[in-house]
Formats: sequence, C-alpha cells, structure tokens
Amino acid sequence: MGGRDGPGLGPFPLIPLAYLLCAAVAFLVATAGVVWLAPEMAGHYYHPRLIALTHTVTLGWITIAIMGASYQIVPIVLERPLWSARLARWQLVLLVTAVSGMVAHFYLGTWPGLTAAAGLLAVGVVLHLLNIGLSMRGVERWTFTALLLALGHGGLAATTLFGLGLAVYHLRPILPADLFATLHAHVQLALLGWVAPMILGVAARVYPMFLRGPLPGRPARIAQVVGLGLGVPSVVVGLMAARWLLPLGAVAVSLAALSHAGWVLRTTRHRKRSRLGWGLRFALTGTVFITLAIVLGVALATDQLSGPRAALAYAVAILGGWVSLTIVGMMLEIVPFLVWYKAYASRAGREPVPALAALGSPRLEAFMYACLVGGMALLVGAAFVGEVAWIRTAGCLLLAGGLAFLAALCRMVRHLDPSRADIAGSMTAVIPRQP
Repeated sequence: MGGRDGPGLGPFPLIPLAYLLCAAVAFLVATAGVVWLAPEMAGHYYHPRLIALTHTVTLGWITIAIMGASYQIVPIVLERPLWSARLARWQLVLLVTAVSGMVAHFYLGTWPGLTAAAGLLAVGVVLHLLNIGLSMRGVERWTFTALLLALGHGGLAATTLFGLGLAVYHLRPILPADLFATLHAHVQLALLGWVAPMILGVAARVYPMFLRGPLPGRPARIAQVVGLGLGVPSVVVGLMAARWLLPLGAVAVSLAALSHAGWVLRTTRHRKRSRLGWGLRFALTGTVFITLAIVLGVALATDQLSGPRAALAYAVAILGGWVSLTIVGMMLEIVPFLVWYKAYASRAGREPVPALAALGSPRLEAFMYACLVGGMALLVGAAFVGEVAWIRTAGCLLLAGGLAFLAALCRMVRHLDPSRADIAGSMTAVIPRQP
C-alpha cells in the first residue's frame, strides 16, 4: 500500500497542510463559539452547547492539528516513510464528518446521532493509528520523541475507547462510575495521555531546530516520561475509583510539565538564533501558561479549589493557553515550510524563488499574537469569576485573532498557485532548513 502511494523520507506536503487548514477552520469556529456561548460559559460547564464547543476545540482543532503534524514529523524527524498517503486522505474525510456530526449532536442534545458520529470518529482514529503504527514500524533507535509519540498514540486509543463508552452511556449506563467522575476522567485522559505527550515529544525535537538550542537533557527526559507514565493512570483511576491517587497523579504530571517548561526556558536562554519570529513567540508564551494550569490543576486535585468555574478556568488555561497557543506557534513555523517545499523546492537553484521568511506576514502575526494571548489570559480570569461581559470581550479578542490566523495561513497557501504567488522581494535558491 505504501509503495503505491510512493512514500519516501521526504514529506507529503499537501497531507499535513490539509489537516492543519481544517484544524484552523475549527479553531476559528471555536473562537466564534466563545462569543456566542458567553452566557453558558458563565454557568456550569456540563451544558450540551458547552460540550459541543469543547469538542470543537479538542477534536476539530487540537486532535486534527496534531494528527496532521504527525504526518510530517514521522517522515522527517523519525525518518520513516509514511505507510499510506491515500489512507491519510480518507481518514481526514472521516474525521471531519465525524467531528462535525458529534459537535452538531452535542449542540442539539440528540444522543443516538452522537453515538453514531462517535463510532465514525473511532473508525477514523483506528485508521490513523494503523497508518502511524505501520509507518513507525522498524524504527531502529527509540529516541525521546519517538517514545513520547508512541505513548501519545496509545493515549489516543484509550481516549477514543473511553469517549465511545461515554457516548453509549447516554443511551445505556454501562460505565461503573458516576457520570461526572467518568467525564472528568475522560477529559484528563485526553489532555494528559494524548495531547501532552505529543506536544512534549514534538517540542523536544522541533524547538532545538527552530531555536538552534540544546536538546532536553537526560534528567528532563526521565522526568517527563516517568511523570506522565505514572501520573496519567493515577489521575484517571483517582477520579473514577480511588480518590487518594488523584493528588499523587497530579504531582507526577506537574513535575513532568515543569521539567518541560524548565527545559524550554534553558533552551531559549542558550539559543543561537538571535531573532524570534512570531511563531516561536506563540509557542514560548504557551509554555508560560503551563504554570497557571499546574496551579489550578493541583488545587482542584487537592480540593483547595472546587466548583464548575475553577474547573472551566483550568480547562481554558491548559487547552487555550498552553495547547492552543503552542499549536498556533508551531503551525506558523511548519506551514510556511510545507508550502515552500511543495511550491518551490523543485525550482530552487534553477530560477529565483521566494525566501521562506517571505511567506509570512509579521504585522498580521503581531496582531494575532496580541489578540490571542490577551484573549486567552482574559478568558481564564473571566471563566473563573463567571462574568458574561468579560467572557464575551475575551471571545471577541479570540475571534479577531482567529480571523487573523486563518488569513495568515491563506496568505501562505496562496503560494501553491504559481500564478498568484508573489516572489517579489528577497529571493533565494537555497533550500530552507527542515524543521
């Protein structure tokens, strides 16, 4: 199957690009959802429309973006050919259909349709796991990044099974714990078992390339693997069955996150790249939100904080502050490379082509940074106090940033059309450094 698709060590630029652009559209929809659902966000988080918004973020934005990035990381960073480009394309169709169906049925509160959409999503996830698993088959050296990618995809499989069980739970109570305990465990499994290891693993390889700084040291690598390996099951089991495990798991996960943040700080301080682009500023700013997420998460785990507002503020800090800003930053670094590779790599050295930096828009990205960072920070506080006007104001900032983000990506992607690509300005025939 891989042979028919022609895999190689180079990327299939259009595959990760398609995933990342679909994810960016979901991000824009989610920012509009914050404005629209501001009154609901000021109340209890267990509301059908808020659950629809949450899955727009976690599935439509974060999961599809990470899957798309993995189809670039595996061939380039792990030096393994993609097993099947065709399967990756069909998988995206299934995922977009399934996520759209789940969000719509959550919003409407129609559980039979939700279960069907969740089943379709599970099929899409299985196809992704199959493609990635067969692509990583034969990896000779299990680096830190390869190990965390494997752990993350294991977490994705567990999260999908858990989510499918929750969808069925609305029709028939098949799970042993109460609904809220099961729901919280599902959320933490998705965040800590799937999203966190993927971001930590990719960052460990990508940040040193972008910053031209050191790789994580052995203590940092051990702390992150052990912290997640022990912390994630402890948090999930603690939420569902053994409450005493929850604080221990929270501490273990917090140590892993702090180890990552400390390494990012050291890498930034010792970098050889003097100028930071807006993509790197987004990613580094996202890391700052880890501290806030840790404080809120540990406080909730130890019952120092409680209630729906504190829980929602924690979700915004980790999903919006850390994960979303980090993904936005990585996309601003990765998408230009993918576009350049597809549009100009074969022409470099034979005719003038634009420099990689010419594909970006610094002014637009600066506006985006102000809106998204300011909006995320305001939304954490607004969710914590439950103030509708502040939530809506934060949503307006996020919506403006989301529009700017999509506009910046469209400006990059237009270079795929040679008749519309602007090659004025700085020209180069040198292939850019691969992330």
